[in-house]
Amino acid sequence: MQISSDRVRRIRVITEFAANLTLLIAVPLAVTLWLRQPKAAFPLVPISLAGAATQNPEVGTKINLPGVTWRSHPATLVMAISSACHFCVESTPFYSQITGSPHAAPIVVVMPQQQPEARAFLLDHAITPSSTVSLDLGQIRVGGTPTLLLVSSSGTVTKSWVGELSETQQKSGIGVFRSYLG
Repeated sequence: MQISSDRVRRIRVITEFAANLTLLIAVPLAVTLWLRQPKAAFPLVPISLAGAATQNPEVGTKINLPGVTWRSHPATLVMAISSACHFCVESTPFYSQITGSPHAAPIVVVMPQQQPEARAFLLDHAITPSSTVSLDLGQIRVGGTPTLLLVSSSGTVTKSWVGELSETQQKSGIGVFRSYLG
């Protein structure tokens, strides 16, 4: 009996060693692979991407927003932002400047928050869009905020800006948006 208990003990030691070695290799490997994923794979805010075909709508993609009639204007600027996104909060002076400047085309803010929270956020930051739409951003294929979309009269995305814009991009962007929006 002594021989078999020694054999069982050796098997147990070898099994434990193999299991520990596997963990020591697998955990760092999994963490390394997770950290090396492109940042675009992680949304900037916790929004649902259910039904989203791509991370963000590509140029040429048609989008549909409830209550927005694209045909009424040659261009519409859609600003997909969130009160929970620190990049959006940091960019509020820029958004205020764009929405507060004279423009002929509408500027539509789309937020995942419900209307009362969305309107309070916009009011607190002096952002005055033509209209505000509350919906899951995945419905318009936006995978992260901030995302700005220039949409044609046919409802087609003609240009997009994804992520926080640098100060230089913001300064040049004001002129670009004014030229697109009239």
